Amino acid sequence: MVLTINLIACCVLSVAVPFGARRFMQTSSRRQPTFATALSGTAQVYPPDATDPIAVTEPRAVEEGSRVVTDATTRALITVLANSSDTQVAALTTVQLSQDTTMDLSRARRPRFANSTSSYDVEFNLAEGRIFVTAQPIGGREVQVILSTPQAQVVFTNGSFDIIADGEQTQVRAQSGEATVSAAGQMVSIGSGERTEVARGAGPAVPVSAALNLILNGSFEGRISPPWQQFTEVPAGLLPGEMTIVEDGQRSAVQFTRRVEDGAPNRVGVLQVVDRDVQGYDSLLLRFDMKLIYQSVPAGGYLATEYPVMVDVFYTDIYGKDLHWYQGFYYLDLPPGSTYLPPTGEKIPLGIWYTYESPNLYDLLRETRPARINSISLYASGHDYESLVSNVALTVR
Repeated sequence: MVLTINLIACCVLSVAVPFGARRFMQTSSRRQPTFATALSGTAQVYPPDATDPIAVTEPRAVEEGSRVVTDATTRALITVLANSSDTQVAALTTVQLSQDTTMDLSRARRPRFANSTSSYDVEFNLAEGRIFVTAQPIGGREVQVILSTPQAQVVFTNGSFDIIADGEQTQVRAQSGEATVSAAGQMVSIGSGERTEVARGAGPAVPVSAALNLILNGSFEGRISPPWQQFTEVPAGLLPGEMTIVEDGQRSAVQFTRRVEDGAPNRVGVLQVVDRDVQGYDSLLLRFDMKLIYQSVPAGGYLATEYPVMVDVFYTDIYGKDLHWYQGFYYLDLPPGSTYLPPTGEKIPLGIWYTYESPNLYDLLRETRPARINSISLYASGHDYESLVSNVALTVR
């Protein structure tokens, strides 16, 4: 009996100890550094078990279990970093909170051991409002994002998504990447350019096209010319900026670069001829992802017209007049006492992918409502700069 018990114990230990050690190495995790930043106004963070909020006016660390709240005048950004020791910002996941949004950070973890094959794990709970979520693998390790709303659960590993939750339904739109949406024991998958809706107590609706996109190859994959054309503007005899196609994570992007330090104003960019009638629609939206890496001219330059990323939409209005609407983006503020004009562009964070969505251009340009979109250009303007643009969409609905 003693020998039999010892034999059984030896066999159990021979299997259980290595299996348990391997399982511990695979599943053990550490918390990832996560920060909240107010993009406009003053966001509020409720730490775990706290009843009083903390005002966020500059980047602030956020713990698991915290709640981030924006009001009607506030937008915020949640950034889950890949590694706290990185000298440059490397974001696993970014979440842009629109106005009147409430979201909880449930979990942000990385494997404890480097030889673990587990993914990064990020979990959010969107109580109400609208968010733009972007995730990308870092160092060959994927990140799994689980986002819950009152009506559904959304799971994805890579891509950009627009998610809206209100009291009655959840809307999920995939700008890039794929996601699974689950509710009421049912599940659907959506891919780039698709959306689905989940009503309270019901399963996800069949995916449909998000909208009609007027832009061709907005993800800059494969050969981009045509439909995109490169252009440069620089004083004679000086080096122009460069336009290249690069891979950043699992996304393809157009990169604008100039680092010559000669103080010469210049532009480099890409242009696409659209030539589409847009009468009869109710919504006209421009959306794209961008990352700012460097700009030598602060804010928008001397006349507030030079930014490391600019977009320009050329159109013909309902009166037959050719006009254009443009928007710039920057991260570097003007120094104290500067005589430059105040920037008219939008300030965004440095070094991370940021999703921009315009207001409805029919409403914004109501006095000169677009009747035909002639072309769109994306470019960098200034002296020296480095920036990336991807996932460009100009949609009508």
